[in-house]
Amino acid sequence: MTFNPYEDMNSYFNFHQRVVILNILKIAKSQKKKTIDGDQVYINYIGMCEKYNIEPVFKIGFLSALKTFEVAGFIKIKEGMRITKLDLEPYTVDDWIQAIYQDPEFAKVKVGEA
Repeated sequence: MTFNPYEDMNSYFNFHQRVVILNILKIAKSQKKKTIDGDQVYINYIGMCEKYNIEPVFKIGFLSALKTFEVAGFIKIKEGMRITKLDLEPYTVDDWIQAIYQDPEFAKVKVGEA
């Protein structure tokens, strides 16, 4: 079975879940540490929603959003909402970010990020 990041991302995750994973990926790309702070992902998610006038759906229960990615095998979460592992193989962080940005729902976000 061949994976296609664009199809996989869109078939498994809704828009807001993709906003969350996009923020996880962007943090992973920008930092040298292997552990990603889930609280920082939440802050970035809320900030992105505010910036692009998107109603945030994960104001409460953000850990459940992260657990969805853990069940799907994309991340591993440890105590304190720390993301300790990204499992994106055979693709890179950039491949997954590009796959998310291919979605027409992310057109205004991509333009704003450029």
